[in-house]
Amino acid sequence: MPARLQIHLTSSESQELVKLSHNQNFPERTRKRAQVLRLSAKGWSVNKIASWMNCAPNTVRNTIQRWILKGYEGLGDAPRSGRKPTWTEEDIEYLEICCDLHPRTYNSKQLSEVLKKQRQVKLSPERIRKILKKRAENGSGQKRVQECTQSQRKRKLKKQI
Repeated sequence: MPARLQIHLTSSESQELVKLSHNQNFPERTRKRAQVLRLSAKGWSVNKIASWMNCAPNTVRNTIQRWILKGYEGLGDAPRSGRKPTWTEEDIEYLEICCDLHPRTYNSKQLSEVLKKQRQVKLSPERIRKILKKRAENGSGQKRVQECTQSQRKRKLKKQI
């Protein structure tokens, strides 16, 4: 029979995991992992923890192994695969400033060309349209309009150019 997989926590680690498992600012997976570790430290078996947490025993074992190998860093999710964004928030702010400073109106194709020439960022007109639409829905564009005066925007644009 294999050895029982169990961890031992110091009092400070235990208190930290209690705080983390009750903190709503952390992702649910991280809070569940903290709870798994606390139950393991109390002497619960892997199968008992798995049935209590409504997950597979392998998930419990992986969580405990990550804690043993990585400590607190093992509680978070691993980085996701996929392409990194080609644009930054500053690029979109630059477009907003350009639109505010010039009396003319831009379509998404023209904004794509401006971004390519001025910032060396290649975004399709469709993608620019989606980004700007999403910002308008979240209210971030309106918030920036209220925060910045026209003179502040001109200074920002001059610094960027």
